[in-house]
Amino acid sequence: MIDVHHHAYHARLADELGVAEMAPGVPVPTWTPEDSLRVLDRNGLDGAVLSVLLPDAARPSAGLVRRVNEWTAELLGDRFAGLASLPMGDPDAMFDELAHALDVLEMDGVVLSASLPDGRLLGDPSLAPLFDELNRRQAVVFVHPNPAYGCSCTGPAVPPPLVDFVMDTTRAVAGLLFGGTLRRCPDIKLILAHGGGTVPYLAQRFELAGEWVVPGADARQVLDDLRRPYYEMAQSASAGALACLRTVTDESHILFGTDYPFMPEPVVASTLRAMSGPDHARALFGRFA
Repeated sequence: MIDVHHHAYHARLADELGVAEMAPGVPVPTWTPEDSLRVLDRNGLDGAVLSVLLPDAARPSAGLVRRVNEWTAELLGDRFAGLASLPMGDPDAMFDELAHALDVLEMDGVVLSASLPDGRLLGDPSLAPLFDELNRRQAVVFVHPNPAYGCSCTGPAVPPPLVDFVMDTTRAVAGLLFGGTLRRCPDIKLILAHGGGTVPYLAQRFELAGEWVVPGADARQVLDDLRRPYYEMAQSASAGALACLRTVTDESHILFGTDYPFMPEPVVASTLRAMSGPDHARALFGRFA
């Protein structure tokens, strides 16, 4: 089994970030590749797809993003695939880094934050050229909530990962869906973190949107568009969540993920027990074939 949601917070990165938390109540984790390999081995996992989300508070530069990708690329091999981070606030550097990561470092795809520091979501028209290039490359794109997402609608007693993160992903998917990106870019291999946020639960609501608030949104197209992404199940592998997701897509688009090291090893093991069955990640990551 391949863990498609596995974070690589290199010791050098933790030093450079200069912040103690990824989000309120979420400290920057300590991590080494050896830690991950031990967790993989103890749980009978074949490999992991490494990704790095950089907190907005650290104001990551294009240079830091380049260094992060190079550190991750050093680990690529039989056990680790890697997704490139991109400097999303700098359009020129963003395309340069995409080419460097995929063509020079030979990384396995990219990880994108569901929302940007300036409030834009992935479906924003300004990001259409990026998605067109990712579609041309038939790239793997992992959509992860913004680790510094600032919504405080739940109040200070509820840390952002509990509610705001899944809503961040949901809003991004809704924008990609109703803005036409999912239909325009069918060759992107899109992976949605945490079971797609609340997308499976809201699928019928989205389906009805053509008759309700989004004129012209054909219900059949909405369901087809939601069926194509891959949904990884970190922190989402309950029986109820899986049953809901299976009404939206088929088993081949449901992937195992853990969110390690933010989630400890016992959570890795319990998620694995809930996700027993064929491993469909190998079709996306040729490195593990």
